[in-house]
Amino acid sequence: MLKTVKEIINKRAKLYTEDDYGIEKCRNELIEILSKDELFTIDILNQLNDQEILYTSEVFEEIAHNLQSVNYINCLEKIYIKYLHLNIKDSIEVAKEFTDM
Repeated sequence: MLKTVKEIINKRAKLYTEDDYGIEKCRNELIEILSKDELFTIDILNQLNDQEILYTSEVFEEIAHNLQSVNYINCLEKIYIKYLHLNIKDSIEVAKEFTDM
């Protein structure tokens, strides 16, 4: 599944910023795959590089809403520390708000 996630991210990275349909399709694919299982999602996120995390951060909130997992939020916070140079803090804060915990 890591390969599939990376393929979706790579496809997303190659899209023009105005390709709303293509971007939304990639987002939906990521949300579907990464919302299935908390441990699987955490494992995948921990294997992504900084640019892959940046694209994945576009769907942090939706995944948080679907998983409702403290462990997922903790993983996001560790990723933020690992990649301080990325501007993902706001995405993580919003993801926290999407959990009902």
